[in-house]
Amino acid sequence: MTAKPRSPHTMQNKPPAEDVHVVFGIHPVEELIETGRVQSLLVSSSAPPKLIGAARARGIRVENVFASELDQMTAFGVHQGVVALVEGFEYADFDHLLTEALNMGPALLVFLDRITDPHNLGAIARSAYLLGAHGLVIPLRESAHPTAGAMKASAGALVHLPVARVHNLKLALTASQEAGLQVIGAAGEAEEDLPGCDLTGPVALVIGSEHQGIRPSVASYCDRTVRIPMCTGGVGSYNASVAAAICLYEAFRQRTAD
Repeated sequence: MTAKPRSPHTMQNKPPAEDVHVVFGIHPVEELIETGRVQSLLVSSSAPPKLIGAARARGIRVENVFASELDQMTAFGVHQGVVALVEGFEYADFDHLLTEALNMGPALLVFLDRITDPHNLGAIARSAYLLGAHGLVIPLRESAHPTAGAMKASAGALVHLPVARVHNLKLALTASQEAGLQVIGAAGEAEEDLPGCDLTGPVALVIGSEHQGIRPSVASYCDRTVRIPMCTGGVGSYNASVAAAICLYEAFRQRTAD
């Protein structure tokens, strides 16, 4: 017999503890179930039976709730009838990430300078994972973090792609240079076009903010900057996640060319 959903009036209004995060949407939750990090699963009547079965097979507690409760928990996000409560996001150690990237070589790390939109963070993570990057590096301050919205935008890529959070982006770039990575910034005002830049070696790609690009203080640490050609102007520059995807694809193309 199907369990009766609990009334939304019985829900606790306080947010989850800091070490518990809400992740919603079928694909992100499916990826998380495989990691064993899901503490419990809240589902409405529209949740896929296959996903519920996979959760129960792993011993995850599944609770039936009203869709209106999931709406409130996700701020009316597209939860698709599925919300997972998971352990806090596990950041990678930067030094370990750098070493692992070099061992897997040629290293390709993506540094994000003041990317504050969680959806952009998630979209960049998705492209980075699909196109062979070894990880993301984000600053502790003035940056989006792997929230539920970012997780959903990444379609689960943030479950698999290592993300390091550093106190000082410039020191992390310096460490990358000392380890042999070429630091390349994507900047609309650069004179060199992206297709003419050799991305086959170890690279640290820097993507700037949605509105202001790379900060001058961070750009000064770049070995070179490149611009993505455009057929026409008049509408500003590429969105940060689009710019990252184009740069990552160019790196992928060069590295897989015969």
